[in-house]
Formats: sequence, C-alpha cells, structure tokens
Amino acid sequence: MKIGKFDAIIGQQIVLDATDEEIAAREAEITEYTATKQSLEIAATQLRNTKIAAYVKLGLTEAEIEALLPTPKAPRL
Repeated sequence: MKIGKFDAIIGQQIVLDATDEEIAAREAEITEYTATKQSLEIAATQLRNTKIAAYVKLGLTEAEIEALLPTPKAPRL
C-alpha cells in the first residue's frame, strides 16, 4: 500500500510505502466506518418502520404514508 504526503515547503507530493502500523490503522478505520454505516442504516430503518406502524394505526393509506415518509436516502458520514 502506498501513502501520499504533500510537502508544502518544497511543493511536491511524496509517495511512500506504508508501514505495517499504517496499514493496520487504515484497516481499522475501514472496519469502524463500515460498522457505523450499518448501524445508522439499521436505526433509520427501525425508525421508519415505527413511524409506518403508527400511521397505519391512525388509518392512513399507503399513498398518504408515502407522502409523509418518502423513500429514505442512504446516510452520509
């Protein structure tokens, strides 16, 4: 894996081989990001389902519920 660093003093991009520690840190960041994204998606789905259930109890039609709760977009981190 390569790591790019910009040296502002000389104004050049420097590309180096990553150390084992840097590779492990990057893999940990990716794992954490993936877990966080999945957690947010699950929470958003649960909240949507709870709202839909409440609207159904109130007697709203499917079209009315869709108007109130449009299809959700994926969360951004």
